[in-house]
Amino acid sequence: MVVTVTHLSLGTHTGTHIDAPFHFFPSGKKLHEIELDRFVGRAVVLDVRHLAKERAMIDWVALSSSTTIASGLSQVGSRAEGKADIVLLWTGWEVHWGTPKYFAHPYFSREVAGKLRDHGARIVGVDVLSPDETPVDENTETNHGWGVHEVLLGSGVLICENLRGVGDLVDVGGSEGEEVWVSLMPLSIHGADGAPVRAYGWKTNPAAR
Repeated sequence: MVVTVTHLSLGTHTGTHIDAPFHFFPSGKKLHEIELDRFVGRAVVLDVRHLAKERAMIDWVALSSSTTIASGLSQVGSRAEGKADIVLLWTGWEVHWGTPKYFAHPYFSREVAGKLRDHGARIVGVDVLSPDETPVDENTETNHGWGVHEVLLGSGVLICENLRGVGDLVDVGGSEGEEVWVSLMPLSIHGADGAPVRAYGWKTNPAAR
């Protein structure tokens, strides 16, 4: 009898993955300490493609000036209030996956992170390598630091990176009243600072039930 067994070796921040607070803060929650229901829930997709330029910072003024984005932000809040607490920032940069340009992604300001947290986001997902600027090479320090990671993870807000297909969840010609739901469930790794995620999303229409 012949069987197949595959050996898997990878880091906790490989591919699409979740960052736990412990990633940046020694006293922050480790992956196994986070409630499972945090990883599944209603989501709001914010289309920021018009602001997504190579190595460009997207700040709060630019983000909040869009009426479409402002409308999306109004849906973010506590689950107890019937709102979405997962925010997905759609830059469209995933098209550069596998190329050097993927590392020259747009990124977000510290203020954007603070505003998303204040609106009630408990997970912020991005379709780029990081919501912060990525250094040009290993010997170059980033100019803007790790502000987004520090603000979000420092407040217990999780980060999901390297998402793909976020645009498929955008309501283009969809039914009125549709809601976006996502699962960002990570591998169960005790004591970890993060883990790869099998991310997927779907739409529901409560009004049609």
